[in-house]
Amino acid sequence: MNSISKVIYGLLIFLAIFSCKKNETVDLSTLQTFHNLAIPLVSAEIDVQDMLEGDTGDIISTGVNGELFLAYVTPTTTINASEIVNLPDQNFSSTISLPNIPPFSYPIPSFSVNHTFQDTTTNTLSFPNGEELDSIFFSQGILTISITNNLSHEVELNLTIPSLVNAFGGSYNDILVANANNTALTQVNLSNYTFDLTKGGNGFNEMVVELEVTITGSGNPLYASDDISFSFSMDNLEFETIYGDLKYQQFDLGEVPLEIDIFKNSEQAVDFLLTNPEITHTIENSFGFSPKMGMLQMYYEDLQGVFIDDITYDSASSGNNQPAPFYFPTIQQPQSPGTSVTSVVSMNADNSSIDSLINATPKQIISNPVVAINDPNTAVSNSNFISNSSEISVTTEITLPLEGYAGGWVMGDTIPFDFKVDELFSSETEINEAVIKFVTTNGWPLEVTFTLQLLDSNFNVLSSIADSTVVIQSGLLDPVGKVVSPTIKVTNLACDSGCVDNLNETRNVILLVTANTADFNNQQSIKIYNDYKLGLSMALLISGRMF
Repeated sequence: MNSISKVIYGLLIFLAIFSCKKNETVDLSTLQTFHNLAIPLVSAEIDVQDMLEGDTGDIISTGVNGELFLAYVTPTTTINASEIVNLPDQNFSSTISLPNIPPFSYPIPSFSVNHTFQDTTTNTLSFPNGEELDSIFFSQGILTISITNNLSHEVELNLTIPSLVNAFGGSYNDILVANANNTALTQVNLSNYTFDLTKGGNGFNEMVVELEVTITGSGNPLYASDDISFSFSMDNLEFETIYGDLKYQQFDLGEVPLEIDIFKNSEQAVDFLLTNPEITHTIENSFGFSPKMGMLQMYYEDLQGVFIDDITYDSASSGNNQPAPFYFPTIQQPQSPGTSVTSVVSMNADNSSIDSLINATPKQIISNPVVAINDPNTAVSNSNFISNSSEISVTTEITLPLEGYAGGWVMGDTIPFDFKVDELFSSETEINEAVIKFVTTNGWPLEVTFTLQLLDSNFNVLSSIADSTVVIQSGLLDPVGKVVSPTIKVTNLACDSGCVDNLNETRNVILLVTANTADFNNQQSIKIYNDYKLGLSMALLISGRMF
């Protein structure tokens, strides 16, 4: 009974206490406490793509050790066989005068016997550039031979052309019969023949024709003025291979502009120099001659077309650079038709002035390449060959290793920003202190300072933070000048109420970095590698009573 009484007594006491408590709510706004908050704002990196122009994906290349270079390649320029040798249609004619016919003398009142005699003619082919050709292997062409018989007697013409050789080594032969005062013709498909143009006295460009003429007397008169004429025409000529002396020819490949604007994203670059640029001309040659390639013009101009300076070159390897026109070393030639050789010609800091001109000024390189074949001295004899598929192709690549030095180099990147600080707090919040904290990780071989520009929705500048007052040392370099570990720096900058208000209005942040290469004052050259980055983290530190 005692234990039950105790339980009932306890319940009565609890009910009495509960019934005495007031029914009221708690105002949580009175529970303000002092806090320190860190609000992340921006995290960004500047890499090689940001450092250079906006669209460098197709020109940035990586070497075997990760070093970076820019490779600008011009469109390939080609000279084909039809530009070197053109085979024009050929036309020539000859007249065969009647020889003495003993024991008769002209006029012969009634000629009724047969008479045979021989004649040889040599016809010279002409070519537009004065070429002296030894032989032509035809892939196409028609030779038309016609005779006009001005006699009142039948004429048989047994025709042999030693200069026209078939696949078996035999000379072309045909017989044409022309009735009295009439004509006859025949045609030859030249694709089955080779033209040997060395049979004449000159040893080139000559077609020799041997004739055996038989006159069948009809009883009509025969006069000394009577003759037989014949003509040759060669049309639609195309060659498979040509041998001979193509003589001196020069070919202008036209003007080739190339824009060099690797600092399109840079605000400025007070002093920048790439110390190891190179212009490489790759020439593939399948002609049977050793051409010389050079430049009629080669210079720089700004993007408005205003001349800046000539590019000079030491063509004589004498240590004396000269402006264009100049020639590069002679290009190699293949040993036989159907093959080709590749030659590479380089313009670099050792033999030209390009190292002093690849700097921060946006510009165009204007070049006007030219190709010349054989010696201009016409007395020099050349042994050349050319196939219908022969060509010279020239590709120019400007390689700019990211190796050099820079001072006053300003580059930037725009970062979207859509964060309103005051949305985190109520109107009861009382901020005692606001600080912007920066953590920078510098993996570049550059000493940098940075500025943050806060932009509103219309890209108007609201304010700037840091204003190049924070100096971040270059990453740690190894003995060969490569960054082996980044430099990390933490910086705190005060942010007053106006600063916080600007953050509320900010929609984009421009990160501007001013850089100098390590040991810039001594013009110490550094290389840029593909893993170099400059990282920035930005947070807002707030202290105060907050709800």
